[in-house]
Amino acid sequence: MPTFKLFLLTLSACVSLTPASVVFAQARQRTATAAAGRTVYAERFPGADLGARINAADKSLGASAGEIVARGGGRIETQIVISSDHTLRLEAGTYAPVTVGAPILLKPRASVIGAGWDRTIILESTAKDQFTVISAFNHSQRNGSADSDLNVRELQVKGANSGFNSAPQAISLGNCSRCTVDKVWVNGTRSIGIQLGGSSSMGNWAENSKVVNCLFTRVASQNLALVNGRNILFENNRFIAPGQAGGPGSTTIDLEPNEGADRLENVIIRNNYIDGRGSELPTAGNGIVAQATSGTPHVGNILIEGNTIIGGSNTGTITNNMSNGVYVFGPTMQGVTIKNNQITRMGQAGINIEGTRIQVLNNILTDVGGGGTPGFFITHVSKSRIVGNTFKYTGVGPADSRVRVTGPLREVEFRNNVGFDVPKELQ
Repeated sequence: MPTFKLFLLTLSACVSLTPASVVFAQARQRTATAAAGRTVYAERFPGADLGARINAADKSLGASAGEIVARGGGRIETQIVISSDHTLRLEAGTYAPVTVGAPILLKPRASVIGAGWDRTIILESTAKDQFTVISAFNHSQRNGSADSDLNVRELQVKGANSGFNSAPQAISLGNCSRCTVDKVWVNGTRSIGIQLGGSSSMGNWAENSKVVNCLFTRVASQNLALVNGRNILFENNRFIAPGQAGGPGSTTIDLEPNEGADRLENVIIRNNYIDGRGSELPTAGNGIVAQATSGTPHVGNILIEGNTIIGGSNTGTITNNMSNGVYVFGPTMQGVTIKNNQITRMGQAGINIEGTRIQVLNNILTDVGGGGTPGFFITHVSKSRIVGNTFKYTGVGPADSRVRVTGPLREVEFRNNVGFDVPKELQ
C-alpha cells in the first residue's frame, strides 16, 4: 500500500508540472493550425501546365482557408486565380509565364508568398504588351473596383518582355485596402514597378496599405507609384539605377492623381534609399514626386522624411543622372512636410516646391543645381515654413546654392537655412 500511494503522489506531481497556460497555448496552436486550413501541392493535380495545376489545387480547397504549394518553377500557360482565404506559396524556382493576361490574380484575402527574393523568381509574361505579373482580381476586371487584404511577400518579379510601356504595373493592386507588399525585388521590369490606387470613378481608393522593405533595380518606368489612396506607407525600400535604355523614362517614387476625385491623403514616404548612379539613362527623372494636377481637393498630410536620394556621382567622373530630388507641385497641392532628407548631386534642384502649407525642415542638400540651375526652387508658395536646411558643396562638379523664387509668396517663414544664396524676397 505505501508503494501504491507513492506512485499516485508521483503521478500527481508530474501532472501538476504542466501549467494551465501551457495547456491553453497548445489549444490555441491547434486552433490556429485548423484555421489555416489544408495544404495542397500543385504537382499532385492534373493540368496541362503549372498554372492549370495550381488552379485545380485552389479549387480543391473550396471556400475553406488553405495553402497551395508549387515547387521548382515551371512554365505558366494558364492564368492563375487564387481564391479568397487561399495562399499561393511558390517555393524556390523560376516561374515563366506566357499568358496573354496577367499571370497571377489575387481575390480579396488572398496571398502569394515566395521563399525569398533571390530564390523565387516570377518572370514577366513574354506575350506582347503584357507587363502585369501580379494583380488584384477585381481591379483586373474593372479599373476602379475595390480589393482588400492582399499580401505579396518574399519573391522577385523580373523583366522578360521584349517591349516597354509606361502605364501597366508589374504588381498592380488598384484600390486595395489593408494590402501589403513586403520584401519583394522588382528587377528590370519593363513598365511601372508597383502601384497602389486605381480610378476613383466608382468611389473607391487604396487605403491602409503599404509597400515596405522592397528592392527596385533598373525598373523602366515609375518604380513605385500611388495614384489614388489614403493612409499609405512607403518605407525602407531601396531603388538602384532606375530606368532602362530605350525605356519610357523613370521617376522613382511618384504620387500622381489622374482624376478630379482621386486622393493623396495621409501618405508617408520614409527611410527610402534612391541611388541614380549607374542608370542607363542620361537623365532618370526625379527622385520623389508629389503632384496634384488633376484638380482633386483630396490632398494633404503627406510626409517625406528621412530619405536618401543620390542623383549622380560627385567623385571620379561626375554624373547627374537625376533631375530634382524632391519635387512637390500642382494647383491643389497642400499639407506636405519634407524633413530630414539627404539629397546629393541633382542635375536640377535638390528641392522644388509649389503649394500651400508646405514645410521644408532640416534637409541636407549637397552638390545640387549647377549649370545655371539653382539648387532650390520656390513657386507660388503660401502659409509655409522653410527652416533649418543646409546647402553643402564638396568643391567638385557643378552646384548652385541659389534659392530661386517665382510667383508670389504669402506668409512664408524662411530662417536658419545655412549655405544658401538667399534672394531679397526671403531676407
